[in-house]
Amino acid sequence: MFEGMHPKVLMLWLVVAGLVYFFSPVDLIPDFLGIPGRIDDVALLAFLTWFYKKHVRRFLEDQARPKAREDAGGGSSHHQASPGSKHPKAFDAYAVLGVNRSATGKEIQSAYRARMQEYHPDKVAHLGQDLQRLAHEKSQEIQQAYRQLGK
Repeated sequence: MFEGMHPKVLMLWLVVAGLVYFFSPVDLIPDFLGIPGRIDDVALLAFLTWFYKKHVRRFLEDQARPKAREDAGGGSSHHQASPGSKHPKAFDAYAVLGVNRSATGKEIQSAYRARMQEYHPDKVAHLGQDLQRLAHEKSQEIQQAYRQLGK
């Protein structure tokens, strides 16, 4: 149901849903019971956090998967191609940055900054080793694309 939804949009919806449930007087355990009444609120917030992390992990894997297939010549491996292979021909800097081939230098720089802000490893440091590794690989691809187009 949420496949392909950008993590920022999903986070907004989950935060709204969590806040509505947290402040709503209608709960599984009524809030007027004090601390026991907040147990279901905290449990729901924990579930929404887990769900968001799972979605972000899947989203980053899906983003990295087409590039990995391209590098490996159609395979599903996440390893980059060796330097002597077709890697320079398969690498499309415009596609990595998400800009048209007729993009200006300012548009390329803007796209680079937006993509780096999205995939910078420091932004996902709290989400686990796998996501950190994927974000690191993606940020390296973005930097390589920017270096290639910046010349």
